[in-house]
Amino acid sequence: MPPDVATTIAYVGAFVGLVGGGIALFNSWKAVRWKRAELANSYMKDFSANPELVFAGRCLDWNGGRLALPESLRAYMPDNAAFIQHDRHVFARALQPDLPLGGMNDDPRIQIYRTSIDTFLTWLSLVTSALDRKLFMVADIQEAGYWVTKIESEVVLHGFIIAFGYQENIEKLIRYYRRKKSPYKNWFFPPNVMSRRVDSGTTSHNGRSAPQAPPSQPSE
Repeated sequence: MPPDVATTIAYVGAFVGLVGGGIALFNSWKAVRWKRAELANSYMKDFSANPELVFAGRCLDWNGGRLALPESLRAYMPDNAAFIQHDRHVFARALQPDLPLGGMNDDPRIQIYRTSIDTFLTWLSLVTSALDRKLFMVADIQEAGYWVTKIESEVVLHGFIIAFGYQENIEKLIRYYRRKKSPYKNWFFPPNVMSRRVDSGTTSHNGRSAPQAPPSQPSE
C-alpha cells in the first residue's frame, strides 16, 4: 500500500474515532442533564404532592381568607376542622422564635402554622443540599426561586429561620437564586409587614401578595 494512502486511512480512522468519541461524550452529557432534570422534577412533585408543603406555601402567599387544612394538621383543631381562617397576626405570633410553650395553647392555628413552616423550611434545606452536591442545578429547579424570593419578603419568618438552624441553607439559596443568573434574580415582593393592611395597593383583589418590579438600581 502506498505511504500516502496508508497515511490518509490513518487520518480518516483517527477522525472517525474523534467523531465517535465526541458523539459519545455528547450523549453522556445529555443523559446527565436528563437525570438532573428528572431528579429536580421529583423534588417539585414531592412539594406538590405534600399537603403540608402546599398549605405552608399558601400561608406565605396569601394575606387572608379561608385555607384548606391538610388532614395531618386537623388534629390540632378542637373540631378537626377542614378549613382555617388565615390570619397574618396569628401567623406572625406563631413564628416568634421565643414563643413560650404555653403560647401554643392560645390559638390552635399557632401550632399549625409553626409545624407547616418547619416542614416547608426542611424541604428548602433539602433543595439546598442537592444544589450543593450538584445533584441538579438551579436551572433544573427554577420554581424554588419563587419561594426564596417570597421568604426574603417575609420579615416575620426571619427570626424563626435563624433560631431553628435554617439560616445557612436559606442564605445559600439566596446566593443561588438572587445573586447569580436566575429568572428570579430581579423579582421583588414588598416586605410583608404586619402594619400593612390586607386591602392596600400592594395586594391583589384576592389577598395574594403581588410581585412588583424591582426597585431601580443606582447607575454604576
